[in-house]
Amino acid sequence: MKANELYKITKSLMFEKSSSKDYDNYYLANLNNLLVENFQLNNDILESRGLPVLENIPFIASGEDEVKYVDILCYDVLPKGLAAKFFIDDDLNKKGDFYTSYLNAKIEASILVPTTVKDVFEV
Repeated sequence: MKANELYKITKSLMFEKSSSKDYDNYYLANLNNLLVENFQLNNDILESRGLPVLENIPFIASGEDEVKYVDILCYDVLPKGLAAKFFIDDDLNKKGDFYTSYLNAKIEASILVPTTVKDVFEV
């Protein structure tokens, strides 16, 4: 998915017109921040699917750059996180709503990663 497509999803979650330019100066920097924050989760999901993990955190320089994260992150987690960042100074607590939605989406995405359970009560 291209960065500008992810940005359009974010704007639709925020009920912003797709032509709105209010956040154009901020979305790339905030998206890059979210890529850092979700790098390990993305690699965990890739690994659980038997796919090669990313060696480095991607950097998005323009809206045409490809966001090379798994679909669940591009379509759900990252847009919600981006919306939460945009509402950081909102008085109506939209930031809290979107941040909670973002965290819940991260939790749901992490459920996709099978892990082994170790018995910590071995006798």
